[in-house]
Amino acid sequence: MIRRFLVRWVSNFVAVMLAGYMFEDQIQLQERGSDAYWMTLAAFAAVLAVLQLYVRPIVYAVMGPITCLVMVVTLGLAHFLTGAVLFWLAGSFVDGIAVENFLYAMAGAAVVAVVGMAGSIFLGSKVH
Repeated sequence: MIRRFLVRWVSNFVAVMLAGYMFEDQIQLQERGSDAYWMTLAAFAAVLAVLQLYVRPIVYAVMGPITCLVMVVTLGLAHFLTGAVLFWLAGSFVDGIAVENFLYAMAGAAVVAVVGMAGSIFLGSKVH
């Protein structure tokens, strides 16, 4: 459990840093290189990891058959949209990061998904 959290945290840390570079004006972080920048990245990655590991499965479990049906009908797009909502929600919990709108939350979630997949391959822990 701790290993999964750490792999997810490291992957999210790298992904959010990358998303901040890619969408600099739309996903706004503290001044690069400052202590506040690194603390914001670390806090955001931790909050996002907790949401991904604990809140998402609870939501899926509570929604049960509806979630399964929606996932099948949308060919997994609902899972991606859930990731975007979690990215947006994590931004509201952490001071020092601002996501301009939901479209950029989806872009950030896409970066998190790709980096998370690479992180699970290279760090050897299944994170999905």
